This record gives sequence, C-alpha cells and structure tokens, in this order.
Amino acid sequence: MKKVIIGIGILVVVVLAAAGIFLATFDVNSYHSQIQTTLQQQLGRSVKLGNMSLGLFPLEFKVQNIVIADDPKFGAAPFVQAKELDVSVHLLPLLHKDVEVDSIILQRPAVELIKNKDGVWNFASLGANKPKTESSASASSGQFSLSQLTIQDGQVALTDYQAASPRAVYDHIDFTLNDFAPNKPFSLDLSARLPGAGSQEVRLQGKGGPIATDPASTPFQGNLTLKNVQIAGLQKFLNSPALVGTDGILSGETKISSTAGKAAAAGQMTLQNAKLHGTELGYPVAATYDVSDDLRNDIITVNNTTIKLGNTPFNVSGTVNTKPNPAQIDLNLKANNVSIAELIQLAAASGQAFAPGMKVAGNVTANINAKGAADKPALSGSVNGRNIQASGNGIALPVQVPAIDLALTPTDVRSNNFNVLSGGTTVSAQFALMQYLAKSPNVDFNMHAANAQLPAILSIAKAYGVTGLNNVSGQGAVNLDLRAAGQLATASSSEMAKALNGTMKIALNNVRYSGVDIDHEFAKIADFKNGSQADKGYTDISKVTGDILIKSGVAQTNNLQALLNLGTINCTGTANLADQGLNMHVTAVLSKQTAQSMGGIGGLMSTALTDSSGQLVIPAIVTGTFQHPHYAPDLQQIAQMKLKGIGGMLGGLLGQKTGNAGTQQQNNPVNQLMGLFGKKK
Repeated sequence: MKKVIIGIGILVVVVLAAAGIFLATFDVNSYHSQIQTTLQQQLGRSVKLGNMSLGLFPLEFKVQNIVIADDPKFGAAPFVQAKELDVSVHLLPLLHKDVEVDSIILQRPAVELIKNKDGVWNFASLGANKPKTESSASASSGQFSLSQLTIQDGQVALTDYQAASPRAVYDHIDFTLNDFAPNKPFSLDLSARLPGAGSQEVRLQGKGGPIATDPASTPFQGNLTLKNVQIAGLQKFLNSPALVGTDGILSGETKISSTAGKAAAAGQMTLQNAKLHGTELGYPVAATYDVSDDLRNDIITVNNTTIKLGNTPFNVSGTVNTKPNPAQIDLNLKANNVSIAELIQLAAASGQAFAPGMKVAGNVTANINAKGAADKPALSGSVNGRNIQASGNGIALPVQVPAIDLALTPTDVRSNNFNVLSGGTTVSAQFALMQYLAKSPNVDFNMHAANAQLPAILSIAKAYGVTGLNNVSGQGAVNLDLRAAGQLATASSSEMAKALNGTMKIALNNVRYSGVDIDHEFAKIADFKNGSQADKGYTDISKVTGDILIKSGVAQTNNLQALLNLGTINCTGTANLADQGLNMHVTAVLSKQTAQSMGGIGGLMSTALTDSSGQLVIPAIVTGTFQHPHYAPDLQQIAQMKLKGIGGMLGGLLGQKTGNAGTQQQNNPVNQLMGLFGKKK
C-alpha cells in the first residue's frame, strides 16, 4: 500500500510538472486562427477575436473583444459583441494541437435579435453553413453543439418588424443554456436584475428542444417566477409605454408550456401597493389565469381568468387577436352582485369618471361582451347597480341611486328611468347614448326635479364630476326640467352641454359665491368718493330669484335678481354652459342710505344715475367665464340713462306734470333699466 501511495504521488508530480512545462511553452495566440475558424465553422458566421490567453483550471481560452457577425440578410450590424469570451476546450484534442470547444462564457455581451417581416429570426441560420465531417455526417448540419453557453450581465436588443413598436432593449441579463446539441433536449436558466432597491427577481427556468427551424414550434416546459418586482423598474427594463405611470410590487409564478406553435400559461400574480398616475389604489390586485396563445396566428385565448380588486372578483374569458392594428377582441366580463367600491377606486386612480377621495358604496351585477377593435369595441349585455351611494371628497350630502339598469347593444347604451336622492331631494333621470361607435354619436338625456334643495343639487353635481358649481353654496329651491338631445361632435361633457335645452326656476337664499367680490367690482366701477371696500374674494347674497331658459347649451335670463350688501343686482343676458362664457348686463341699485355712506360716485359716473329719491344706479357688463368673470362699466347704458335724465329735466322746465304714482314709477331706476330691454315693471 505504501508503494502504491508513493507511485500515485510521483504520478501527480509528473502531471503537474508536465502541465507547468505545457503552460510555459504553449503559445495560445498560435491557436488564434484555429479557434476563430472553428467558431466560424460551428456558427456559420464571420467571427473576429482579439488578444487571447490560456487558463488551466478549468482549461479555457480567454478572448478579448469578440465580434460575431449577423446573417447578411439581416444587415451589417454585429449579432454579438462582447468585451471578453471564455472558451472552454477539451484537453486531449488540444495536446494534438486540435481545438474542440466545450462551452462558451460571454462577459457583458450585447446581442442583437431580429425578426423580419416574414417571421424569421436572425439566429435561425446559426450553424447553417457548418461543413459536414465524418463524425457529424449523421447529425443535423443546421445547429452547433455546446455543453454550456453562458451570458453574464448581458444586453439584448430585440427588433420585431411584425410588431407595432419594433425595437426594445433589455439590460442586465444572465443566461445559461446547457446541453445544446442537434436533435436533443436542452435546459435553460434566464434571470434579470431590475433597477431599483430591494431583492427583485425575474427568472425563467425550464427544459426544451429539440430546437425546430421555426422557434415557435420548439417544445418547452418551464416556470416564470417574479419576486418583489417593482413595476417602475420593470417599465424601465422593458421600455414599455403601457406601464408608464404605474407602480407597485408584483409577485407570482406562471407555468409555461409550448409545443407545435401553441403556448399556454397558467398561474397567479399579485400586485401590492399599487399606484396609478401617482394615486394609491388602496388594495391588492390578484389574478388567477389560464391563457393560451396561438403563436403563428397571434391569437390569445383567455380560458378562465379571475381578477380580484381587493376582495371583489371579476371573471374574464374570450379571445384577443393581436395581429391586426388595433387588436381585435371578443371578451366576456362577468360580476355577480359584487361590491362597487374597489372598481370605483380603480376608475378614480386611473383618472376616469371619479375624483380620488370619493367614497362610493353599492353592488353591481354585470354580464358584458366586448367585441371588435380593442380601442373601440362594440358592447352587449347588461349592468345592474343597486344601493349605490357616493360621499366624501367635498360632497356635503350623500348621493344615492337605489337602482340603475343599463342595457348594452352594439349600437346603443340605454338606462332605465332612475332616481338620484340627496338630502330629501329627488332628481329623476334617464339617458341613452346611440351609435356610440360612430364619430358623432347621438344622446338623449332627461333630468327633472321639483323643488330641489340647493345643497342637494350641489352634492349631486359634485358626485357626477360637474365643476362649474364648485364655488357656490347656500340654501333655497331649484326647479329643473332639462333635456339634452341630438348629435354630438364627440362624447364629451362640453358637447353634451351644447345639446342641452330646458328651464330652471331658482329661489335661493344665504348664497355665497366664491372667487369674486361683486360688491367690490361695482365699487371700483362707481369710484366712490369715500373709497372702495377691500376685496373679500367672495360675495354673500341674501336672496336670488329668477327664471333661466336654456337653448342649445346657452342659458338666458331677463329677470335674475340678487340682494347683496351693496344693494340690489339685476341681471339680463346669457351664459354659455359649454365654454362657460358670460355676456351679461348687470345693474346695481343702491339705496339712498348706502349711497350717502359711500359719499357719492365720482369719475366717469359723477354726473349721472342718481334719481330724485337719492338711489344710485350702476350699470356694468360682465364677460369672461364663471370662474373668472370680468366687470366693466356699461358705457352705452350710462349714455342712454344720462339722456333720459336730461329729457326728464326738460319736461319739468316745460311745465309737464304727472301724478305722484306716475312720477315714482318713472323715476324708479329698476323700471327705467327694464324699459331699456323692452320690459316694464
């Protein structure tokens, strides 16, 4: 036994000595051309290698600055570029000055993958020009063999000329391919390091092969795992516009199988801490899915998918054809008496229909089929809402809809006659949107309310996203009889306003109008001798009465009257509900006591607009918008009123007389103002 141990030791010394002599005398760069030629023969591509060195354990060549050319049919840009290439070779052939490549490791490579308009990939021709030898005569000449191909921290650029966005770049890829040989199965391990903090993992592991001429036909079985993946980092990695503005942490596992050009994916994913456009969703989103994809025809089939918004499930099934642009869908959505709260939060965070912070409760049952272009599908089915209530986000009184039913057809969306309740007020409504897929849809909307209280009307308007009344508060009653009917240029709120017709009668009190101090505006116009009061930024109105007629989205009035601290305000003119433009003639009538406290008026109006009883009349024109009105003196009205004043003086000098009642009526400035617009009080 002792002699055997000594013999083995001597053999080890001899082997080490031989290895040392081999390394000392072996010129690796003398194999430069041979290795380069071998790689070219195996890959069927032009290969350029930089400086080379030799490593012993393991036995490998280290090559600097490698460039592998692409198939000339795909352009002149390199297929692969790498700073360093480690080529592991077999020892015995090397001793005979023959090079047999066993494995390849690419350090920080850049790989260019291209799919042309015919669906052919640039890597499909790898090894196609490899010469046959006796040892490989029975093997396929269309592929090369490696025990292992490794990419460390690689960058992959993917160009697909069959896609709408043809180019994407993926960085920081680690990839290992084992046992790659003609007509044999292989295994792979692909992972990506994503930008951002924490431990994030995207990993694909599985087995596939043998490789087919059409990569889509290559069999594959594997698992895709996502652990704590931040959506923001994933968006940067994928360079996907669809994920812009979205964030959260995604985890889950998917089983993937592919054979004969058909792929299937089944698994579950959960999104935590979801944000849309910077707004937190407030609950997790989970998906359990079973999806298949016909890779040749680009048809995705959703067999059975459940999406849970918090605790609220929605079931989706159907097909998506991604080949046309836009994609064509035939999808079914079902929900059975589920809470609407999570769905409203999703809509609000997406910037659709509801403002963030609004709380909406209630239940919905839906059975909807969407068919046609993905960006504008035709809908069929029904949506039934029950006990819906909106509150929060500045809504003073909760707004309730006990029941609403929507009937969907490929051309129309119609509601039942439903009631909206708030604070004891009932507003009845019904709507239909016809030819909604057309460029110019038709609308038919009715709304009626008798003796509706202002706080309730303001709450309903707030709940439905109407912003024009945000600067109004107060008490009192409103009677509404409105209808919007006709063709719309677009399905927007401004176009809906243009189609609005009807009447409103208001009798309000204790109203506050924020954003403008009307008293201050008239004081500036009058140029009171005692100076103008400070601008409070709001107007307190004791009482407002009047009738409003709406024609084609333009509100008209000739008897709107408001009682302010300064005096009585009378309004005639129009307000455009579509663009909120104002064109109003507004006259302030100040009592004698108020006029005396102001010291009288000066400037432009110093010689006019005071009657025999000492009242002041200040006419103005109001333009601008609801939110930003502009007040200016009504110069034409001032001139006319001066002329009437002069006429009255001449009548007195000529001895014309009237009775006391007649004199009082003639001198009443309100009646004088109404007379100018063809109306006597």
